Amino acid sequence: MRSLRNARALAALLIAAAAACSDREITAPTAASDTPSVRQDRAPAALTAPSLAWNGLARDLVARRSVDPPMAARTYALLSVAQHDAVVATSDAIPGSARARKESAARVAVIAASTTILAAEFPLDADQLRARSSAELAGALAGAPDADEVNLAFSLGARAARRVLERAASDGSADQWTDAIPVGPGIWFSAANATPLRPRWGQVRPWLLRSGDELRPPPPPAWKSAEYLAALAEVRRISDSRTPEQLRVALYWADGSGTVTPPGHWNAIAADLIARHHLDEEKSTRTLALLNMALMDAGIACWDAKYHYWLIRPSQADPAIVTAVPLPNFPSYVSGHATFSGAAAQLLAAAFPEERDELRAMAVEAAMSRLYGGIHYRFDNDAGLALGRRIGARAAARL
Repeated sequence: MRSLRNARALAALLIAAAAACSDREITAPTAASDTPSVRQDRAPAALTAPSLAWNGLARDLVARRSVDPPMAARTYALLSVAQHDAVVATSDAIPGSARARKESAARVAVIAASTTILAAEFPLDADQLRARSSAELAGALAGAPDADEVNLAFSLGARAARRVLERAASDGSADQWTDAIPVGPGIWFSAANATPLRPRWGQVRPWLLRSGDELRPPPPPAWKSAEYLAALAEVRRISDSRTPEQLRVALYWADGSGTVTPPGHWNAIAADLIARHHLDEEKSTRTLALLNMALMDAGIACWDAKYHYWLIRPSQADPAIVTAVPLPNFPSYVSGHATFSGAAAQLLAAAFPEERDELRAMAVEAAMSRLYGGIHYRFDNDAGLALGRRIGARAAARL
């Protein structure tokens, strides 16, 4: 009798999963999105929890579709917040179940939430998302003692994702920019007259901040001031005598177009830590949700500063500077890599205090990588790290 009920439940779930997706194709995560270890000399931990596996799939999609860093941070946030809300809703709805039944229901809820979010974010890839979801649901149901609970978990997961998508629909991320780039001494200019990347992103609705300008950093050194010229000269010195180690660091943290982006790099680090510390699904999804809320807010606050100050890039101010990584098409101050890294390291250091020193050192290295690459001044990195850490502290307070 139970096997018949489970078969019927599986059929219903597969139909529901199909309805959540449209058409097209995706493959399993590639080597480019494999989770790097926090320590670069050890192998990454195995990722078995659905939240980690679907987070890895999101990174693969971001890389394959060349999603830019602010929008990638938004995608990671939508996914992980939906996953967390799905797990909490399922736990609340099945309070008296044994641990194995609750864990099985949580897995189904995460699969449903993840499929719904990623199908909405990547409609061209929905067909294979559906196939992956169907396979995972079949596996989850095979070991489930109560098909009714599984059906309930799927419904709750999809509902949690829809609520997240409803919020996202009015967050301002699709707003178009119609203004002109300012001109003048020390003002950034767009390469080949291309449209700058997301000038309105500072007005996107954040998760932890009241607004994108709430923590806006003070202005950078004045154009042609002694402080500015000294910072520019440092970039030139590094460009003229870049060491192999500086080049390695610049390339390791580059995370440019066609990669998982800096937020994805930190998601991979977080996934490795979660797996190594054997966090259950509720703690895993909560850690990822707070991480990605902080990363999305870091992007919003950073982009607010970039398009408030419009500071020229070092290699634009001194054409003799040779960059080791591609020059992004947006202003210099503050550094996005530094802001993302400061936020992520602050949150993860609170979640994994035994890793605190290493995580903070990684954030500093990520920030310095942009100076080594010749595309940022040191003060861009310092201000970005400080801004990111303040945002990460907001997230850590919710742990």
